[in-house]
Amino acid sequence: MKMGFIFSQVFWGIFLILLGISFILKVIFHLDIPVFRLFVSFLLIYMGLRVLTGGFSCERNCRNLIFNDHQFKVNADGEYNVIFGRGVVDLSEYTVDANTGIKINVIFGSGLVKLDPAQPLKIKVNSAFAGAKMPDGNMISFGEYNYQTPAVIEGQPYGKMEVNVVFGEIQLTEAK
Repeated sequence: MKMGFIFSQVFWGIFLILLGISFILKVIFHLDIPVFRLFVSFLLIYMGLRVLTGGFSCERNCRNLIFNDHQFKVNADGEYNVIFGRGVVDLSEYTVDANTGIKINVIFGSGLVKLDPAQPLKIKVNSAFAGAKMPDGNMISFGEYNYQTPAVIEGQPYGKMEVNVVFGEIQLTEAK
């Protein structure tokens, strides 16, 4: 994600200095400068320009997707986020072991998860004001649903995956 400047120490240092100067100007010279309103205004303009220019794109190893489309090729554990965009999470080349943990969050977006039916995975899906479609044909809009791939054998190691979807949609399919 390319919003690193907003989260940098330089940005916040300058912002806090300007905020302090505005307090001094207000107390000594009775000059009121609405720093917070200006900050929010410039932040919204900055984000709007980034959306228009496609600036919230994913780089090579990103796991956060905002206002864009991207396909994640998963080969390691971790958390993958799709916010106001469309993401495809491809687990077809992913190898599961007993310590595996993947978390996928879709917020105000759309997601597609491609599962390898030969990999043993137990999946917990949480949905709120959303649609989550499972490979077995079930669909949930509210609540929790547990699904496991056909390769899961009781007593054998398996991987765990948590999928959360809020105000969006996600579909889990078996890759062929």
